[in-house]
Amino acid sequence: MKWPLLATVIGVTLTACSKKETSSNPSGITSRHPVCKDDTNKRMQGGKLSTCVLAGDYAIGKYICAKDFMLYLHPDGSLKACSFTTPTDVRGTKCKESTDLYPDGALKRCKVQVPRMFGDVEARSGDYVSLYKNGALHRLELGAGPRKIKNLPCKGYFNFFHENGQLKKCELSEKTIIEGQTLDEKTFVCFDEKGKRVTDCKALSWDLLE
Repeated sequence: MKWPLLATVIGVTLTACSKKETSSNPSGITSRHPVCKDDTNKRMQGGKLSTCVLAGDYAIGKYICAKDFMLYLHPDGSLKACSFTTPTDVRGTKCKESTDLYPDGALKRCKVQVPRMFGDVEARSGDYVSLYKNGALHRLELGAGPRKIKNLPCKGYFNFFHENGQLKKCELSEKTIIEGQTLDEKTFVCFDEKGKRVTDCKALSWDLLE
């Protein structure tokens, strides 16, 4: 008479274990190896996956990359770039959508979800930031619209900074007088590391981050 009762207990135990295992692995997320779509975007490097379009959401470390978007991996298999499924913190910056990382995991570029100060310059929600390896602001793409940067009315996607925080390049959003000279909207103005204006922007060197 005890066997049916034992079988019932075992059945309940097995069912409970099964549910627990299922709940710990969200549906559609691959935690070990990315599942790629079979298309021309897939690339291998040294026998390892470097680029592909994800066929499903992919969890890598603390990040979850969205399906149907490009995944980029560094040679060691760590995340290089992808589009997050939800806004995610990357070393103090809340990023959404497309995000790029350096090999050591530091933030390289992302679309900002929550406003954040970089020195005395604020990146607003909707702006894109590109950072130097030390975390200093390198480029500010004003996706949230024109604004003043270092007291200059700037706009667009080509606003750059020196590593010491000085403004390097700005596209004017309105007519502006600088050093007694009237400059029209859409004019690019450039400055050296000491904040002195450089009349020829080509005189400044530009690195690969740009």
